[in-house]
Amino acid sequence: MSYNTKQKAAVASFFKNHQERCFAPDDVASALPDVPRSTVYRLISHLAEDGTIRKTGTDGRKSVYQYQGAECPGHMHIRCKCCGKTEHLDAASTKDIERIVESSSGFVALESTVFEGLCKECRK
Repeated sequence: MSYNTKQKAAVASFFKNHQERCFAPDDVASALPDVPRSTVYRLISHLAEDGTIRKTGTDGRKSVYQYQGAECPGHMHIRCKCCGKTEHLDAASTKDIERIVESSSGFVALESTVFEGLCKECRK
């Protein structure tokens, strides 16, 4: 059973208020000094299990997570490797990429993917 505590609400709100970014648990713990670091790690695990946030990959050796929201399942994302800004690819682009991957390799995407690149601002 999962309880809705003030600490869980604080961690969930942090992700929701920063939807365009991905964060490692240490980043969240640093931003929420009133929530013990071990609690942040545990709550991130619970929020990922219930679909509020999702693991989007790794940053070096650290797992990173992002707010999922209702529109995220089935969409691919692109994340700036420099500033961390993350954007949704539209459903049509996602389907096109999935078709290309399947036709060229035979692989079928099982969950959404995050591509890394550089955003316009960071390329300047």
